[in-house]
Amino acid sequence: MACSYAFGVSGAMSAFTVAFQVPNLFRRLFGEGALSAAAIPVLSEKLEREDVASVDALAGRLVAMLLVALAVLCIVLEGAIAGIYWCTAARGGDTLVWTLTALMLPYMVLICGTAILGGIQNVFGGFAVPAALPIVLNIFNITAALTARRWFGDHLERGVVLLSASVMVAGMVQFVLQWFATRRRGLKLKLKLDTRDPAIRRNGLTMLPMLAGLAAVQLNTLADSVIAYVFVEEQIGDAASAERVGSAVLYFGQRLYQFPLGVFSAALATAIFPTLSRYAAVGDKPALGHTLSRAVGLATFEGVPCMVGLILVREPLVEVLFKRGEFAAWGDAVDRVSFAVAMYAVGIWAASLNQIVVRAFYSVQDVRTPLRISMFNVVLNVTLNLILVNTFMKEAGMAFATSFCATLQIIWLMVNFHRRQGHLEWRAISIGMVKVLIAAALMAGAILLIDKQLLTHAAASTKLLTLVPVGAAIYLAATWMLKCEELRHLLRR
Repeated sequence: MACSYAFGVSGAMSAFTVAFQVPNLFRRLFGEGALSAAAIPVLSEKLEREDVASVDALAGRLVAMLLVALAVLCIVLEGAIAGIYWCTAARGGDTLVWTLTALMLPYMVLICGTAILGGIQNVFGGFAVPAALPIVLNIFNITAALTARRWFGDHLERGVVLLSASVMVAGMVQFVLQWFATRRRGLKLKLKLDTRDPAIRRNGLTMLPMLAGLAAVQLNTLADSVIAYVFVEEQIGDAASAERVGSAVLYFGQRLYQFPLGVFSAALATAIFPTLSRYAAVGDKPALGHTLSRAVGLATFEGVPCMVGLILVREPLVEVLFKRGEFAAWGDAVDRVSFAVAMYAVGIWAASLNQIVVRAFYSVQDVRTPLRISMFNVVLNVTLNLILVNTFMKEAGMAFATSFCATLQIIWLMVNFHRRQGHLEWRAISIGMVKVLIAAALMAGAILLIDKQLLTHAAASTKLLTLVPVGAAIYLAATWMLKCEELRHLLRR
């Protein structure tokens, strides 16, 4: 909301979203991705079979290896970006995106370190601090966006530079807070480079195929923003030239699509990963399958109503949250972002499940299967992006491609896991899915009826304040009457 108010769907905001994807790519690769996914099973197994001191020693070596490797990579990439910047400037091209990328690139070292420290805490049952630390980044970003609006007004390029600087400051604060939170777990975290440690070598060998698979997925996400930035230009207001609005439109659509994923699905995937890893470490496949099946049911219970709800209330939601300041300067912004939200929402249930099922493969240290499937999906996704961006869908075409590929991937992954590992409780999953679909259909019917009969000419805020609580109440009542086990699991401590 703060960014929409300060920058809208301007070319400056699009440049920021593309640049911020770069450190985020490495965060998902190393911090929350390959290193974390490879390290947590190893650390969980060591904690199960040895003692805290051995886990502490290994954790210190892992953190040291990550920080040194990323620092070297950061220096190399900064040199490459400097070269590209000067070549672009010499040709009279747009250099803003390269400036912002160079400014935020060191954030990848800080946030990856923060993420792996959070993973170490997860092994010891600590989830609160790692889960809360993104609030730090939000506070700095909101403050910077509002300050930029006040100080710089219509000089949006200066404002996004301030916003990018706030990302760096937030990264430093996050890392320091996470370091001390990990130390409070009783760990000394002595940083030491030791490539001869068998656990480090095992971790590295496990990481390599994970990195390949995750890199494909994250480069695909970056490609979405880049394709939108390059191919989607629109005239905004009385601007002298067309603005690159595609990436900014996708960014605001992604915020609404990713909100339920970040609040519930990512939390669920993070919470069950150590449990899945422990069951895999002792070879308890029935318990592994039961835990995964229950997590799939919970994610479906949350993902399906989010999909239906976002599609039905997308326009009033976008208008209430974003339509002010710079965002309101372009009359079609609400329609464009709403269309992107609808296309993302179609696959939100699949995205919820993907985070969980991929972790299940990692818990049994099968990284090749998700790699193979993700590589195929990347090719398909980029192909669809390039086709759909040149149709009436524009940037919303990329949102649809994301949803389509997520749906295909989760079906492929679950069938493959069942064949290789077994013990997925398909009957319970199917019954839960049918009940959830019935409840979501009742919710959708009620929302459409109320909207058409009572709220046709109502303000967007009135629609939201009416439709959201009514829809939620109907869904919860329906799932209670249908005796959904997932609701009962959520209500139990």
